[in-house]
Amino acid sequence: MDRFPRSDSIVQARSGLQTYMAQVYGWMTVGLLLTAFIAWYAANTPAVMMFVFSSKITFFGLIIAQLALVFVLSGLVHKLSAGMATTLFMLYSALTGLTLSSIFIVYTYSSIASTFVVTGGMFGAMSLYGYTTKRDLSGFGNMLFMALIG
Repeated sequence: MDRFPRSDSIVQARSGLQTYMAQVYGWMTVGLLLTAFIAWYAANTPAVMMFVFSSKITFFGLIIAQLALVFVLSGLVHKLSAGMATTLFMLYSALTGLTLSSIFIVYTYSSIASTFVVTGGMFGAMSLYGYTTKRDLSGFGNMLFMALIG
């Protein structure tokens, strides 16, 4: 006697969640790589650095635009078309790269590069793992948060 039957609908729901989580990690990988590239490009282009950091109004305007974009995305994500949501996410990633380009003034290139590579690599590896094994990655959240704090 099977005490814990698995109906087809449960298996299909899990499969859908696995695919969804793999796509989330994949998009985050793309977003992090875009952020890293924009930050690197801005830091190595004096005209961009002058534009971003020569005026407090410009710098804080970029930060306010970034925060406004977060609120727009989180509030309207279910109402936006996939193309518009993707465009706004890429814009957010680019703005994050611009505002984070100041870290090149404080830290060494190798330290920054290794941090972005490890971060992007982790998201990419988790995306690949979830996609290839079809495992539900949502349970990793608590464990990874504890690892981050520890």
